[in-house]
Amino acid sequence: MRIVVTAFLDQLHELLGQGPHLVTLYDQKDISFVSSLSSWLEASERVLEDYHRPEVSKIAGIRAQILSASSGVFDKNTFRFPARGSERKIFYASAAILFNSAQNILNDLYDNFSTDKEEAAKYMRQIILISLQKNSFYPIWNSAAGLPEKLNTLWSAFTGDSDLVQGVRQILASVHHLDALRIMDEVITELGL
Repeated sequence: MRIVVTAFLDQLHELLGQGPHLVTLYDQKDISFVSSLSSWLEASERVLEDYHRPEVSKIAGIRAQILSASSGVFDKNTFRFPARGSERKIFYASAAILFNSAQNILNDLYDNFSTDKEEAAKYMRQIILISLQKNSFYPIWNSAAGLPEKLNTLWSAFTGDSDLVQGVRQILASVHHLDALRIMDEVITELGL
């Protein structure tokens, strides 16, 4: 099943963007740190589950470790315990370490899917530049149609053009059709057309 990469990236970006706030809560020893972290992990699980990503089990495992640590049970293979320190400090520090692990999982996903999007954008730039050379871009783009219709009509023109169809295939090898339309809009904006 192909996912809509751009929507997935948007949701990952939103989750990753909450990281600095969580770190600030930890740094300020805010009592809401662990509950906020648990909520963030649950939100991460929902996003990964919505996109049928197997990494959901890793995030769930991290959340389970936090729940276990809240009861005073820690994985000795994961954590080294200081000779001194309150249980609360050890628990919060453990939660912060687990947060870092979860962030790394989401960052890796973001990097991988960003690569797919950038690959598609590279081909989209080439397709648009070729259509400009062939004078097939502006008649559609300058029409009175709304933006969604213009993008769909351009995409149809690209798929029907023997000079462009291979680039269309390359795009669809990386991303979903809906991503292609959004990427087209972004590339057109980037090129200032």
